[in-house]
Amino acid sequence: MRFFFINDWKRLILIILILGALIISGFAGYIFHIFYSPIKSNSPNSSSIILIPRGSTFDYVTSIIKKKGLRPYPRLYHYLAKRLNVQTRVQAGEFEIIHSWNTHQLLLHLVSGKSIRHKVTIPEGETFMQITERLNQAGLADKEVLISLKNDPELLKKTGVPDLKTLEGFLYPETYYFSRAETERQVLSAMILQYRRVFNSDFQKRAKEIGMTEYNVLTLASIVEKETGTNSDRPLIASVFHNRLKRKMRLDSDPTVIYGIKNFDGNLTRKHLRTKTPYNTYRRYGLPPTPISNPGRESLHSVLYPAEKNYLYFVARGDGSSQFSKTLTEHNKAVWKYQKIRKNRQAMQRKRKKELSNKL
Repeated sequence: MRFFFINDWKRLILIILILGALIISGFAGYIFHIFYSPIKSNSPNSSSIILIPRGSTFDYVTSIIKKKGLRPYPRLYHYLAKRLNVQTRVQAGEFEIIHSWNTHQLLLHLVSGKSIRHKVTIPEGETFMQITERLNQAGLADKEVLISLKNDPELLKKTGVPDLKTLEGFLYPETYYFSRAETERQVLSAMILQYRRVFNSDFQKRAKEIGMTEYNVLTLASIVEKETGTNSDRPLIASVFHNRLKRKMRLDSDPTVIYGIKNFDGNLTRKHLRTKTPYNTYRRYGLPPTPISNPGRESLHSVLYPAEKNYLYFVARGDGSSQFSKTLTEHNKAVWKYQKIRKNRQAMQRKRKKELSNKL
């Protein structure tokens, strides 16, 4: 009897051990399963985009994830978040969450800082208002907020130029990569910083050598930018304006007049040229009060290193380049010549359109 009793105990212990092993194995399998299983999603797409604003708490980030229909295993999610210290490491930005990721991969991505960046190119010569419209259309900034920051004291201080009243001219034309989590202030700051990199100590030194302030160089460069059709003409156009300023002649620049016209419709009239505004360089001497565009490096360089010529006038040839003259008589002849060519070209275009419409 004693022998059978001992054997029964052995069997019971063995059964208990087997059951324990099965339970542990099942539990381990379950943990393995939920750890490596993809996060659940209500979306039919393979990924979702979430936007995490700066200063967001981890709880707020979690609520954003839930609103997107993403459902990682709650207990594992919070356990791993604590172990990875996600609460203090979560990054601001726009993140693409792949639905095949597991919970661990999701949390690692949130602290990686690898947010989506959107490309936007700001061309040379655009005005502050044109740039705000471009950023607004790209979905990277709110137009009204940008406009409200045009005269912001903190941003004006970042330019490094004292006594400013506007950011016009300091939004450097370049290709940028912005996150939608960046604020309008940060977007403008990035452009101002790029301007400061370009207008460096060498440019500042050269400005002093030619007797100009940085702001005057920037203002004149903004005019050169608007007047130039080809890169090779920049130093020549800059020399024309330098020569006119030295001789105390008016700049007579159409783009400055246009900048001073509210709601300009594209048609510059004689009335516009006669109307006194702070930007009408046909009516006032010297530079306009502010830049009229945001110039690139080549225009800044051309003002600092203008061509050594005695030209005082130039007129557009119609092909992007300009004809330069030393005297008013030469200039008037050039104006008559290229106006005639332009009228003949326009007449030919109208004739071709008419012939094409008759054929149709």
